[in-house]
Amino acid sequence: MNTLSFKNKIFSLLVEELGTYIPQFKPYTSDYQMVIYASKDLEIWLKVKMNADDNRVIYERLEENFGTKPGDLRLSINFWAGMWLKKWRERVRILSTRFEMPPDHIERIRKARRLYQNIDYKSELKHMAVKKLVDYGEICMIEPIAENLIIEEIAKHIQKRNRNLTLVALNPLSIYNAVSGRISRLPKEKGPLIYLNIKPNIF
Repeated sequence: MNTLSFKNKIFSLLVEELGTYIPQFKPYTSDYQMVIYASKDLEIWLKVKMNADDNRVIYERLEENFGTKPGDLRLSINFWAGMWLKKWRERVRILSTRFEMPPDHIERIRKARRLYQNIDYKSELKHMAVKKLVDYGEICMIEPIAENLIIEEIAKHIQKRNRNLTLVALNPLSIYNAVSGRISRLPKEKGPLIYLNIKPNIF
């Protein structure tokens, strides 16, 4: 089986196993977005656990380990899907209206996002935050949470410097150290970290 075929097989299994946890799950309706999120998180989680950067590598390794053991593969996907769904319900809040924030906070976040897009070592900063999140048990919406934490930290720097912060003033290592500390405390926090303006039937 080639890599793409095995990837599609994993995706199909993920759809089926999410359905075992969620009554009236309809993956090819509005619920499909949830499957996309889960599939992306599974790839990211596997990359961290396998210490691999290439999606092809992780699917090749999965096929080597489970290609002749479909039952074990299904059980593994089922177990992961259960953990992911638990984290989804803990970390993701579905909103029917836009999340309201104070105007000054919105402005800081907007500026922080712009600075983040151009910060030195952006990909490395994000990669380290993602790895730290996985190491501390976060398996749902991993990349969005990593980016949000980084942007929030940049926004704090903006607030401290009365909005006059420039790209030159940002130290990626300092940003990561602060984000890393926050991630270390996440196991004690049970509230949402991601807010989505979607209304899937299952939530």
